[in-house]
Amino acid sequence: MRKLFFISFVVIASALHAQNSTKSEDFSEMEAFESFQARKYESVIGDLKKTASRSQDEEILLLLSEIKTGKRDAYKVEKWLERNDKHPIQPLASYHLGEFYFYAKDTTKSKAYLASVSPNNLSTYDQASYGFIYGVLQLDDEYYENAKKLFQFSRRNGFSATNKLDYYEAFANYHLGDQEAALSGFEKAKSSEEFGTSSRFFIAKIQLENNQIDVVIALAQGELSDEKTITNSGFYQLIGEAFALKNNVAKADAYFERAIELHPGRPTAALYYQAGVSKFKIGNEDQAIEFLTEAGIQGGEYAYLSAFQLGRLYLKKQAFEKALFAYIEASASDDRIIKEEAYYHAAQINAKLGNYAEAINYSSDYLEKFENGSRVEQIQNLIAESYLRTSNYDLAINHLQSTGVSNNTQKGVYQKVTFQKAVLMFNDGEFVEAKKWFRESLKHTPSSTIKDQAYFHLGEIAMRSGDYRLALENYQNQTQIDPVSDYGIGYALYNQQKYERAIPYFRQAYNTVDTKMKLDAQVRLADCLYATKSYNEARILYNQMSSKSSSPYIEFQLGKTQKNLGKTDEAIQSFQKVFDSPTYGSVARFEVGMIHFEAARFKEAETYFTQVIEKYSDSEFVPEALLNRGITRKNLGKMAASGADYSAILEKYITSEFALNAILGLQELQQAGSRVNDLEKYIADYKKANPESGSLELIEFEAAKRQYFDFAYAEAAVSFKKYLKDYPASNNQTEGKYYLADSYYRIDQLKDSKEVFDDLKDLRNNLTGRILYRLGDINLRLGNTQEAKEAYLLLRDLNLTPKDTYNARQGLMMLYFESGSFNEAIAVANEIVDAEWKPLNGDKEAIMIKAKSYLNLGNKNEATDEFKKLTASKDIFGAEANYLLGLMAFQNSEYEHSLNTLFNLNANYGSYQDWVDRSYLLIAKNYIEMDELFQAKATLRSIIQHAKLEKVKSDAKTLLNQIEQTSNAGDTTQSKG
Repeated sequence: MRKLFFISFVVIASALHAQNSTKSEDFSEMEAFESFQARKYESVIGDLKKTASRSQDEEILLLLSEIKTGKRDAYKVEKWLERNDKHPIQPLASYHLGEFYFYAKDTTKSKAYLASVSPNNLSTYDQASYGFIYGVLQLDDEYYENAKKLFQFSRRNGFSATNKLDYYEAFANYHLGDQEAALSGFEKAKSSEEFGTSSRFFIAKIQLENNQIDVVIALAQGELSDEKTITNSGFYQLIGEAFALKNNVAKADAYFERAIELHPGRPTAALYYQAGVSKFKIGNEDQAIEFLTEAGIQGGEYAYLSAFQLGRLYLKKQAFEKALFAYIEASASDDRIIKEEAYYHAAQINAKLGNYAEAINYSSDYLEKFENGSRVEQIQNLIAESYLRTSNYDLAINHLQSTGVSNNTQKGVYQKVTFQKAVLMFNDGEFVEAKKWFRESLKHTPSSTIKDQAYFHLGEIAMRSGDYRLALENYQNQTQIDPVSDYGIGYALYNQQKYERAIPYFRQAYNTVDTKMKLDAQVRLADCLYATKSYNEARILYNQMSSKSSSPYIEFQLGKTQKNLGKTDEAIQSFQKVFDSPTYGSVARFEVGMIHFEAARFKEAETYFTQVIEKYSDSEFVPEALLNRGITRKNLGKMAASGADYSAILEKYITSEFALNAILGLQELQQAGSRVNDLEKYIADYKKANPESGSLELIEFEAAKRQYFDFAYAEAAVSFKKYLKDYPASNNQTEGKYYLADSYYRIDQLKDSKEVFDDLKDLRNNLTGRILYRLGDINLRLGNTQEAKEAYLLLRDLNLTPKDTYNARQGLMMLYFESGSFNEAIAVANEIVDAEWKPLNGDKEAIMIKAKSYLNLGNKNEATDEFKKLTASKDIFGAEANYLLGLMAFQNSEYEHSLNTLFNLNANYGSYQDWVDRSYLLIAKNYIEMDELFQAKATLRSIIQHAKLEKVKSDAKTLLNQIEQTSNAGDTTQSKG
């Protein structure tokens, strides 16, 4: 809206407005009214002040006279009008109050009071004055047609100040596009002392619009002075425009610069733009940037024109980031040519800066908006190049799938981006999605290297899900098999118990440079040799590894190998080394018991079988230990104790493979003369528990397991629940409960899962680690912090396997961090980092939690050191670390450092769209703090157009509105007078 600061030019004698304010016959008998109409305000005041009792008519005449003489403000008149809005003198009062506020430059109140006046209730003279004043107020709101009608009304009623009326009516006609009428009016007013200069300005402006260039220069040069006025500045600007049309750039530049110098306030966007373009043309690029930036900040049509020119300037100076922001701002223009070029350059510069995802965004926008544009071929090439480099795989895949994959270049790009998407999912632990995208990458295979890698990863995924046949197939589909793939093939065969075939692959895998893989390949090679009864070679390998490692598994396997070679004393020594192992303690004691049993050393055998039974009541070896101890005790003459062992098998393990031998043992005792109770009952129980269709139980159990391993957890939960109900005496009850609890966990039925896991938490077998880890996580998610902590601490203290110990530490670390115990979180994170074994990205997660904990404790230096350890990782941890470092720099007012960090994030982590969106918003905030509002606006527009996070888009809109409101608040325009 144009501001009515030209009112100061309007000086209308009060006599023009004080006479005949309403029709005299209404108040002809009032002496005060006649005096008021004769402008004798002091007389009105003197006479009415003497009157003891005044009528309402006299009261308002007194109040109006007092505001006319400056003795009172308008407040009491306003209140009188509120109380007497139907009074006959109301038009008179409203008119004079509107007039009062007009000259007091309160246009809002002036309009309000004059709008309530019906000119028919005014005298002819006041109708003329009303039309003029109210017409000028209409110009303030750019209601030029209304203004023109009011000026004509004023003229018909004999408004006497014709110069004023001529000027303002001409001004309205100019803005209505009627140049002929406008020129005529300005010609009439050009000799006026008040409006002559402004009239001659508009005459020159109209002539310039009609290409009368030399006439404009001659006329305007005759008006120039050194005064700082809007009109004088405007004359310099007109001459600058005229010389620009004559292609005299140097003279145009000089006049534009002088116009800026002589402007009394903030020059208009148009003037800054013209001056900026002229500076650009004469090679003064720095000042061109300064002027064009000023024009752009003011908004409006020149914002986009200026942005476009700034883009060209910054490109020339190789200031690519600033050029990018300029073109982004210009892309909002309604001018098709500017818009098209802006989108093209925004795409091109983004690619040059390594912002390939954004290059694709702007390229796609270009193709959508300019289907037949002049840059289509270049944009298509740019998209292809960006896809080869981008890490925003989703965007690349969507585009290629929508446009089609036909030529070899497109096939190569599609293979690469789908493969990289798959690797990303694989590294993030999203194996179902990873499998989908590895398969997708195999649709087009111009690169045999990528194809081999896809098959390798598919093999790895199949191994994780237990589908060893499919894993083997995928590994062997590779054209070049390296030691890592040999390792995978060996495992696939090993897990299918095809040990003989696995041996050569583990031998090849031993050539890997990966130390951990080399050791594991050696272990599995030894296992395969053991399984194929190549005991001597297996023993040599186990011995080599035993000397380098204290692994309970290697010691146990060495013991088994020594036993099979008849080296029983050495075997016993190896088994004794793992007696304290939670995993191998029970089976090692059982094996020592068997060595003594087979050597007929029954007393020693009894001791070790008893240890298994009493110390490891949940062990799978308990039924067989009971059977062997029963036989041992019989041989030692302990008939009753022997019978008790056989009975225990039949009471607790009736479906086990040892139950039949237990019955046979009781029968032998009975035949030897010992008393045996309930033998017939045991036989009946055995027949009932082991009918001919007993294989159905195993079939149902395996079917439920298959659902579980196929990720059909809801169906698996139903199947395991039914199985446990149908087979309450099954040896698989414990395992079935575990799978039921874990199925509930996977479908977020946490309370049901907790109930079953709680029933299993005292077990000490190969499932212990997984049970306690799940209980920790479940209780943490249910808000049972203390129970979660107890589960994690117990799991850590048991020290079952390196993986279980890591899981315990990871759970404790997250529990401490989320509950605000940051020092404790740091301590556990250090344990994870220092541990010999952790899973893929386990150390990165620990470092991230460490860094965040330091940050929450206010230790910014330590936090920075930890974040920097992650910044080179091309994964989600690297993305988050770079963002948080950028945020810390921003909070420390290190804006340039923050920007550099965030630019690095955007260039290298395009697949992590959430962090990229947050990064761009923080970039905009940096620019705002640096007072680089042009760059800030361009960045915010890009966010609004391309961001995926709605919260980020909403914040961007809010910031952009705030900037534009601040910029518009300081805008001024060419004077109307």
